[in-house]
Amino acid sequence: MSSVRKEHIKTLKGPDQFQVKVMTGVDWAVKNVRTILIAVLPVALVVAGLAGYRLVQSKRKDARIEELGKAQVIYDAEARRASDLQKPILKKVQDIEAKAAPKAAGQDGSSLTPQQEQEVTALRKQAEAIKPDHAASTAAFLAFYQKYENHAEGWLAGMMAAHSMVDDNKLANASTLLEGIASKSKADATYQALANLELAGIAEEQGDYDRELSILTNLEISTNSDLKPKLQLMRGRALFLKGDKAGAKTTLNTLIEGYSSSTEAQKARSLLTLID
Repeated sequence: MSSVRKEHIKTLKGPDQFQVKVMTGVDWAVKNVRTILIAVLPVALVVAGLAGYRLVQSKRKDARIEELGKAQVIYDAEARRASDLQKPILKKVQDIEAKAAPKAAGQDGSSLTPQQEQEVTALRKQAEAIKPDHAASTAAFLAFYQKYENHAEGWLAGMMAAHSMVDDNKLANASTLLEGIASKSKADATYQALANLELAGIAEEQGDYDRELSILTNLEISTNSDLKPKLQLMRGRALFLKGDKAGAKTTLNTLIEGYSSSTEAQKARSLLTLID
């Protein structure tokens, strides 16, 4: 596959991975953990006579949330340190752009000189190369998951640890962790979908398209219709990368016909231009 096509595929994959990097949703989930747990955790007891037991369980859950919050504080501090290092570099970019000559009427493109363009490009690359070091928070999230691996809060912590592992290109470690979460959360449709979507994304990164397609097939059977466009897009892309252009075209056209106004349909149309 040409470098142009590889880059295009990379662009298409964007929000499909937690890697899906789906972890944007998980980042939000941790920061709004009290809100999401209301939606995610099952109501175990509704009998009025067991109100006392419910109170004890609620206090335990709150204690787990508070403990998880400590790991999130570490994660946020790591992200801030990286952001603080980027700020002076990005400030230089702003200063260069502010000094650029204004565009002439009807002028397209940038008003920067070629030298300024090169300088801005170099500075942006320098800023992008600064990544948070999430080693400490990953260890904290992983320890929390191992302590509470049978609870939704533990699964959430495991997802965060897996996200950082993927960012560090530790795909095998992330896959093992996510398989554990999927195994422990069989009764919870939300975490089943999150863990398996991430596993499918990792399989694609590893070039194991048969495994990805198998995971997607299981998800298509078990998940609700809201995920179907994303699953079809991932299936079409996996088939294309595997070399099954006919299968990819059929899948992507089905996606476009069924969900024509979706973001996934737009990406499907773009991918079809590479296949045709």
